[in-house]
Amino acid sequence: MKKIIAAVALILTAVFAVSCSGKKSDVPDGMKLASDPKSASYTLYVPEDWTVDVQNSSTRAYCSKEDRSSVMVMTGETENTDTPVRDWWESGLSELKALYPDFELVTEGEKVKFGGADAEKYIYSGTFDGTKFKYTQVAAVKRGVIYVLTYGAPEDKWESHVGEVEKIIENFSFSK
Repeated sequence: MKKIIAAVALILTAVFAVSCSGKKSDVPDGMKLASDPKSASYTLYVPEDWTVDVQNSSTRAYCSKEDRSSVMVMTGETENTDTPVRDWWESGLSELKALYPDFELVTEGEKVKFGGADAEKYIYSGTFDGTKFKYTQVAAVKRGVIYVLTYGAPEDKWESHVGEVEKIIENFSFSK
C-alpha cells in the first residue's frame, strides 16, 4: 500500500511540475505567439525566429533584416455578416492591378479552411519598385469581420517559406 501511495504521489508531483513549468502546451512546436491577446480577435503563431510587429488590430511578422518575407493579418468590418470573400477580393482587384502593372493571378478563390472557417485563397505576383513579389492571401468572414492573412516575399524567396506559412495558416484561430 505504501508503494502505491508513493507511486501516486510521484506521478502527481511530475504532473504538477510539468503544469507549472511555464511552457504553454497550446503553442505549436517551433512557433511563438505573435498576436496581442488583449487587442486582436484572433490568435496568430509565427516561427520562433521571426520578428513580430503588432499595430492596433493588425499583426505583422517578418523573417529577418536580410529576408523581409513576411505575413500580416488585418481585419475589417464588412457591410453585413453574409458578405462573401469574393466581394472583398473583387473590390480590391483594380487597386492591385494599378499597383502592379504586370499583375498576374496564379490562384483565384481556392476553397480552404482558415481558423476553422470557410475561406478563399488567392496567389498573385507583381513588380514593385523594380522587384518582383509574390503573395498569398487567405481570407474569411467571421461574425461580420473579414480576416485577411497576407504572405508576401520577393519572388526568388517566396517558395522557401511556403511550408512555414502553411503552418501559420493551420494554427490560426479566431478568439471566442
